Amino acid sequence: MVIKNKIVIYAFLAVLIVGLAVAGIALVVHNNNKTQGYVKTKAVVIDYRERFDYDDYEMMYCEVVEYIVDGVAYKASNDVWTNVPKAIGKEIEIAYNPYNPSQCVFVKSQNVFPIICFVISGLCLVALILQAVKDISEKRKRNDDYYEHNLIA
Repeated sequence: MVIKNKIVIYAFLAVLIVGLAVAGIALVVHNNNKTQGYVKTKAVVIDYRERFDYDDYEMMYCEVVEYIVDGVAYKASNDVWTNVPKAIGKEIEIAYNPYNPSQCVFVKSQNVFPIICFVISGLCLVALILQAVKDISEKRKRNDDYYEHNLIA
């Protein structure tokens, strides 16, 4: 029964590691495809939206930016909410569609979810390695105890 539990733990961690790594890679590829052909530029934070997060009981913010393309000013809001608002006047990097400059992507924000996937995948890999080391040392100890017991007898 103990062996089956360990196999389930190993299998679960392995699936989690591979699944999260694949999800992270897929998100990176998707984000790169999403901005392929886009032009990177600086945008200035002019305002921020706020909402109250009832799960964490704190105020959340997303920046509203303005950027200029060919003398025309465009405004956009970020989709990623944070508990620390960006300072008004701060410059951040965006990428806009040169054929429709009103379409833009917040460059740093699109890297958040792949990074989370890779970090959790790495933590699961560390957990898998630690579990394997623990199981190997327990097995060695049991074998040593078995041989010591038989030598005495």
